[in-house]
Amino acid sequence: MDSRQAREFIGQLMANQRRIYAFILTLVPNWADADDLMQETAQTMWCRFENSEPIQNFAAWGIRIAQNNILNYYAKRKRERVLFDDDVMKDVMDRSEAVCAEADVRIEVLQRCLRKLKDRDRRLIRTLYEQGVTIKQLAAQVDRPVQGLYKAIARIHDALLQCVRRSLALKEAG
Repeated sequence: MDSRQAREFIGQLMANQRRIYAFILTLVPNWADADDLMQETAQTMWCRFENSEPIQNFAAWGIRIAQNNILNYYAKRKRERVLFDDDVMKDVMDRSEAVCAEADVRIEVLQRCLRKLKDRDRRLIRTLYEQGVTIKQLAAQVDRPVQGLYKAIARIHDALLQCVRRSLALKEAG
């Protein structure tokens, strides 16, 4: 694989890893096993990327590879304890993939709604959630009273909720 393909693969994997990992976590209850399956999936994707046709939907491609890895995971563990037969497992995987796709739509809508916020409000929300600070810490950073900041955050949350609901309703109607 040349360096251009490697950069393309890494960029695509980084952009889609959370979705693929979320899919795995919906089907594998053990975090350590889910981590191993994500690593195995990424490794398989890396090996197949160079020889594959252009990939239209990288996340869907990764999820298909993860599905095979998960089926193998459960096939190896059948001796330990039978959880689901193959048909039930396939149905759960299909439903999980649909839920992940719906979550992607909601995340995209939320990102658009965040961009519509005033810069000051967007900075507050980003600082609160991306840096993981408490309201009290944020109030000290922006030199605002804690109670006033609680009210501001509640107002911003409400605006985002209304925007997301309107946008999703428009998507469903259109």
